[in-house]
Amino acid sequence: MRTAPKTPKLLPWLAKKAGISDTRAAALWHDAERWAARQAAPGSSTYFKLAVDRLMELVAAESLRQDAASFGWRPWARAQSRLWAVSMQVMHEGSALTARGWRLLGSARNQRQQLPG
Repeated sequence: MRTAPKTPKLLPWLAKKAGISDTRAAALWHDAERWAARQAAPGSSTYFKLAVDRLMELVAAESLRQDAASFGWRPWARAQSRLWAVSMQVMHEGSALTARGWRLLGSARNQRQQLPG
């Protein structure tokens, strides 16, 4: 039985932020591990720090390479998707504020009705 190679838990998030696939991010992690193994003792804290730092460099370079390969369209598409995500967040927050305002008005009305006089 073969166990799956261990990768950092932040790898899928990092891959998504950089706009690369999870498999490519895993390959970059293994490259970073091999590089760190030549610099420090495997398993040490220095080894993992070097591996994560190298991973960040490799992911940034891969993201730039992907941007260049798309002839400049990829950054625009990613900006557009972020814009849609932000507008949905704004709509969600706006509806939550509206609902909170109606609840506050309702509770104020109920308190006013309960006052004697």
